[in-house]
Amino acid sequence: MNRRWIGLLCLLLAALSTAPATAAQPPRQLQSERAVFRAFDAGDYQRAANLLEEHLKRWPDDPDMIYNLACAYCRLGEAEKAGEALLRAVRAGFRDFEHMRTDPDLAAIRGEELFQAILEAARRVDVSPEGALKRWKEKFGEDGYRYETDEQRRLAFATALDDRSHREMRDMLQRQADHLRKTLFGEPPAYFVLVAVPTPSDANIVFGGDAAIGGRYEHANRRLIARDIGRSLRHEFVHAMHYGHMERLGLTQAHPIWIQEGLATLYETYEEGKNGSITFLPNDRDNVARRLANTGRLTKWADLFSMSPQQFMRRPGQLYPQVRAIFEYLAEEGKLGDWYHAYVEHFTDDISGARALGIVFDRPAHEVEQTWRNWLRKRPEIDTDIDYGDAALGIEGDINGSNDGVRIARILANSAASRSRLRPDDVIVSIDGRPTRNFAELRAIVAARRVGERIELRVRRNGRYFKVLLVLQPLRGVR
Repeated sequence: MNRRWIGLLCLLLAALSTAPATAAQPPRQLQSERAVFRAFDAGDYQRAANLLEEHLKRWPDDPDMIYNLACAYCRLGEAEKAGEALLRAVRAGFRDFEHMRTDPDLAAIRGEELFQAILEAARRVDVSPEGALKRWKEKFGEDGYRYETDEQRRLAFATALDDRSHREMRDMLQRQADHLRKTLFGEPPAYFVLVAVPTPSDANIVFGGDAAIGGRYEHANRRLIARDIGRSLRHEFVHAMHYGHMERLGLTQAHPIWIQEGLATLYETYEEGKNGSITFLPNDRDNVARRLANTGRLTKWADLFSMSPQQFMRRPGQLYPQVRAIFEYLAEEGKLGDWYHAYVEHFTDDISGARALGIVFDRPAHEVEQTWRNWLRKRPEIDTDIDYGDAALGIEGDINGSNDGVRIARILANSAASRSRLRPDDVIVSIDGRPTRNFAELRAIVAARRVGERIELRVRRNGRYFKVLLVLQPLRGVR
């Protein structure tokens, strides 16, 4: 190993020892990125490079865009510029080394000394549970956080939750991990994954103040961060386990975006059986998919299955519901696990997933698609809205007030809540035994009820839990 190589390795190890904070992107930055992706999709690498150079004049520390500049230079045959940009990207915080290792855009410099030094440094970075927990503690401290490790499932927890909510969250994820292991992915990841549930204020730091981000799995850092312990946490946890399986397959299988997001959205809403089984439940995404089916606006499977991540994310409001509905159908037909295992087995023959569908249903994928469309049209509408006159608690929730329930910001006059023991700042954590980890989960439960129904709330006030019985009243005008 020559001195220059050793020097590069030491430099990179120092850069990788900390995980730079990421911030939410303003609209203009997102527009600039989309223009870059369109240039890549069109194969116009010179235009992509020009756009990226302009982008980085305005946002010079954007690691993903610096990485994309390296890819553009590499495609243009400018190996030296590509290597310099790649090193700059790593210094700025780029950490998706699994993608880097197999990215066809970087094929021309894969044998270069710098490229190998980056991958060697990434291999040596501490990904143990102690390292992940230490890095979180250094950034957010220990006051108010609980730290725990699950050696069997290779999970490390850093949560700003009380003992009861932490335990419920941990047990839920352990059961979900066991179901994913048994049904889809086999063994847990070969490394530890940090599951972090920050305080609302710390979550705003992590997500750059973007309240629309409910959670994120960062594979490069092996960490999952969620604002609350509900739907987003379950969604991102599937990503964490799925990446572990893809990596265990030797990085030969990078599953397309529709499969990754379809599986993750499937596990957003489910009901657990006593024997460890899971029944997937409809949510608001199902209404969107059903309406698209009934208006003839569903995306054809052939187009959906071939989409790049950039193409998919241009229409998330339409495509997330569709891919969830595909996996709901597979689960309802009892073919979820069979399809996934067939897909992995035949990946080299068909990356799209269509062949695996033909195998498990024993007929062509286009015939399965037509059956699925008919099934989708017949699904019932799910009531997720509370309009005037509907059954309601009569509260206004503080959206960022709690990470394990719904904090009451205000109680409406002449409402069910006003006639109960509830007070502002109380946190509702469940209704009739069903968790209400955020306002969307609470609204969905109440929307399915009728005026006059009696419900039981589990509530926390100043660290103490108690139950409240109340009779739902019609929603009236806010005063």
